[in-house]
Amino acid sequence: MILAADLGTSSLKAGLLESNGSLKARVRVPYPHPPGLKGESFSPFQWEQAFTEALRLLPAADITAISMSGNGPTLVALDRNGQPVSGAELWLYQHSIRIEDSKSYYLPKIEWLRRNAGDIWNNTSFVISCPEYLQYRLTGRRTMTLPHESFRKYIWDKPQQDSYEIENSMLPSMVLMGDIAGLVTEEASAEFGLKTGIPVVASGSDFMMALLGSGAVMPGMVCDRAGTSEGINYCAEQPSGDSRLRDLPHVIEPYWNTAAILSSTGSVFEWYRRLTGQENWKYQRTLDEVDKVPPGRTAPMFFPGYRGDTLWEFGGGSFHHLEPGHGRAEMGRAVMEAIGFAVRRGIELLEESNLSVTEMRVTGGQARGRVWNQMKADITGKRLLIPETEDAELAGCACCAAAALGRFDSPVEAVETYVRIRSVIEPDPSNVSLYNEAYLGYRESAEELLKH
Repeated sequence: MILAADLGTSSLKAGLLESNGSLKARVRVPYPHPPGLKGESFSPFQWEQAFTEALRLLPAADITAISMSGNGPTLVALDRNGQPVSGAELWLYQHSIRIEDSKSYYLPKIEWLRRNAGDIWNNTSFVISCPEYLQYRLTGRRTMTLPHESFRKYIWDKPQQDSYEIENSMLPSMVLMGDIAGLVTEEASAEFGLKTGIPVVASGSDFMMALLGSGAVMPGMVCDRAGTSEGINYCAEQPSGDSRLRDLPHVIEPYWNTAAILSSTGSVFEWYRRLTGQENWKYQRTLDEVDKVPPGRTAPMFFPGYRGDTLWEFGGGSFHHLEPGHGRAEMGRAVMEAIGFAVRRGIELLEESNLSVTEMRVTGGQARGRVWNQMKADITGKRLLIPETEDAELAGCACCAAAALGRFDSPVEAVETYVRIRSVIEPDPSNVSLYNEAYLGYRESAEELLKH
């Protein structure tokens, strides 16, 4: 049995996957103090606490390997004893100082710490990334996961390291995705209740594992990875060169991942639930209430704040055309449709770069809701494929672990076993027509707001 875990921005998800690819059990553990959007400190110990709780909640199993992914670019500064010096520098804080021509996502964050957080930097012995922090707790080994050589410069390489004047001792050693990063130590066994000697497999970035775990591994395949943030990820044969999109090497060489990044969609929906007193409701109850509101209404409208084509940021947001008859459900429909319109615009950006989208594999929490899936299909006019393991990061981690155990020659060979499509959502033609009109009206209103 493979134990897979994903250290998300607001919660940790973990699952047990069998050798035939089936997900035997899955749990989600919210962090007691999740990060806000304003840079509040996030204690790395919350990852350990959530992992411990996930192990308690999962059924007993003979675990043959552990594989973890996590959010990034995130860094933790550790002292000489391997203890956090401060809260984690999460990806969403956007603290960075970039040297010209640098492509690294991590060195600029280190540079920011050095220049702006002297007390932290003076006590820092080395830095480590998000999932590798928990791997370090399990194995005692300092590692950084490298998907493949083409990706090295986006993490760090020697020329960039020299430019930033970062000593080797500050950085963990690189290990390739799908390799064994270390074994569970006796100390970790006592702390977490795991058997000593279980191999811990390097998986790395959550979005890389989502691509692998959704099966979007061939040119033309698209993964809509939805969480706190969201990305419409296209497997391409070459980079788009469009500054409105993000081009990075794909998890599978020699392909590229071209993505439209929507940085706040999941956090906006959680904000709506908190605003309306639904944070303790089950998601389905929220969705069922919203589903009673007819689609494609012209009021109310929700705008998250930033209204350009490169980012979907939540800040300075607003509702428009609210009426006395509107309530919680109408506001919820407006928020969800705004997210759907952002996804549609992301697809348009891809198609403007000659990257044709016919269908999307949807992963994350949004993949569980019929209302969400149908709304996205209707707004975008695209067919949606829903994997059996909606948390695609877990399936991707399992692919890496299965390869490390020698069951497959590579993680991508494991995709056929661990990735299965559970259902297909087709757009409703009548709703597509409604949303085509509503989308144009939404875009026109957004343009008018930009003028004020």
